[in-house]
Amino acid sequence: MFKACRVALLAPVTMVTMQLGCILMPTVTPQANTSTMAPSPLVTVTAPAATPTATPVSATATVSPSATATAPRPAPTSPPAPADATPPPPTVALLPPLPTPCPPEAAFYVQSLVVTPDEPPLYYLVHNGRLYRSADRGGTWSAENLTGLPVDAHLLQVTVDYRHPETMYAVSHEGIYRRQGEGAWELVDTLYARTLAVDLQNPDVLWAGVFWKSDRDAVIVKSEDGGRTWGKADFGIDLGGVVEQILVDPKNPNVLWALVSPRYSGSPLRLYRGGRDGHWEPLGLGAFQPGGGGGCCYPYGIAYDPNAGLLYLGCAPSRPTGKAMLLRSANADATDSRAIRCKAVTSSLPEAAQQVGYTRLLAVDAREPRSLLALASFWDVITCPRYALLVSHDDGATWETLPLGGLPQAPGQ
Repeated sequence: MFKACRVALLAPVTMVTMQLGCILMPTVTPQANTSTMAPSPLVTVTAPAATPTATPVSATATVSPSATATAPRPAPTSPPAPADATPPPPTVALLPPLPTPCPPEAAFYVQSLVVTPDEPPLYYLVHNGRLYRSADRGGTWSAENLTGLPVDAHLLQVTVDYRHPETMYAVSHEGIYRRQGEGAWELVDTLYARTLAVDLQNPDVLWAGVFWKSDRDAVIVKSEDGGRTWGKADFGIDLGGVVEQILVDPKNPNVLWALVSPRYSGSPLRLYRGGRDGHWEPLGLGAFQPGGGGGCCYPYGIAYDPNAGLLYLGCAPSRPTGKAMLLRSANADATDSRAIRCKAVTSSLPEAAQQVGYTRLLAVDAREPRSLLALASFWDVITCPRYALLVSHDDGATWETLPLGGLPQAPGQ
């Protein structure tokens, strides 16, 4: 039985040392080590000779006129040092070495991964703000053409129009861009979004997850003219900080799912389901709801397999000692949201580490061999997280690590 959830999840934008839910990240409190503390510099001081202390005379005492006072002897002084003499350096104990920097592979982080409906499929991956492509299902990667984007553009996500896969969108700090085939990227709008989804009935309809602002009063906005204008489309969603992900059901374009981050850190992401009219409702996770009894799952990444009709939900935190947990629902599109049921899938990971941080679902390649793609974080030491791109061909029971050939292993490489 899993322990009950007691601590809320920190917002998942930056990876830091976390204490989450029913699984606590290890916290190390450094203890003072008196054997390695640096002593004070050794400095030799010559104390002056003690000055005689006069004994007070009693008020009734008679002082003899023949008494002679003796002057105190001056304290001895050291001879002056030669003018060209160099004073000896103070003695300082050696300090312990600084912690070893995180290895280069610790910088590997995937913001987004999309699988196209082409045959064979193409995988597009955003790694540290840059775009890469794989034509062999993640075996090797190559840098993708960014012509038309600002030189210093930092990408957050890519997505495709699944009905017209030659059309691709990129969400960046600088705005939303679009390209056709191998052409140049063109600016759609300077809207600062976090995620983007293309409607499956009308390619001119776009959904964007944005940071809440008072002038817009929305965390999901919708465009019906290809991104030229946007309107509020988050009716029913509690005011939050940002929408991390929007997913459209390929079998039923009137069903969408969204992961919404709260405005204030410390609360878990919430899973919502909505329709093309922009109205949403929160979905509960049953026994896996954060704060409830039994095993808990803080939602972190969603992916959908249209062939199997399965919605996958990544969890943070995952299980300790090399285990990962994710949820799977076979009726996430049920008309009555109260009928939706989730099943936990707990599996071993190929990485050995002191602690598994999270398992974030990225995408599903529904063709054979069916592939579930995820990003997992590991904590070898408390200050140095590592990430691995994983693939499962057996519904999450076991995982393999995808090779990183062609991807830089550290920022700037």
